[in-house]
Amino acid sequence: MAKSQDLTPTSPLSRAAITNAAIDFIELHGIEKLSMRVLATELGCGTMSLYSHVRNRDDLNSAIVQELLDRSGILDITDADYPGWRERVTASLLAYKALAAAYPASFELLALAPYEAAPVAGHLERLVGALSSEGLPRERAYEILGLLDAYATGFLIVWTKSQSRQPATSTIATPHLSSQRDLDVFDRGLHTILTGIERTGLSASH
Repeated sequence: MAKSQDLTPTSPLSRAAITNAAIDFIELHGIEKLSMRVLATELGCGTMSLYSHVRNRDDLNSAIVQELLDRSGILDITDADYPGWRERVTASLLAYKALAAAYPASFELLALAPYEAAPVAGHLERLVGALSSEGLPRERAYEILGLLDAYATGFLIVWTKSQSRQPATSTIATPHLSSQRDLDVFDRGLHTILTGIERTGLSASH
């Protein structure tokens, strides 16, 4: 296995360096191949040295999720000014899509992280606060985010998984169905869902 290009065996360890090396490894070899032992080998250190910076594998996953959120720019979108809630969630989900395209192997750690996971919970609460300030009742903001997350995560997880698979041979031609997994379709689906939300009055208080 190739060593991470960001560290040499004599480089000092840090939480950030370990996290970055883990993401690099996942993108090259897949999540299922990552272990603390393998990561230590990649970094040229002993396995126990890692535990001075990450408590365990769950803590490493949490660090990766936080780093992916940082790299996505979604946190900046949450804090920026937008004309309304629709523009804000559109920008957030397009950044989410861009993250999946940039880190298809690591993406599922963020996409499937529980809502109560610290990096995710903090982000979602800030986003709900921003949407509420733009006129969405708080309970509607949670409802809309849940619906949009179900769409975006489902679509993008299927897309990322399809990138690592060999095309299946089939005697049935399904070019039109296959094309529905292209990332370009994501934007059209998002537009359709947001339009439906507005037309059904989900954004209005009852």
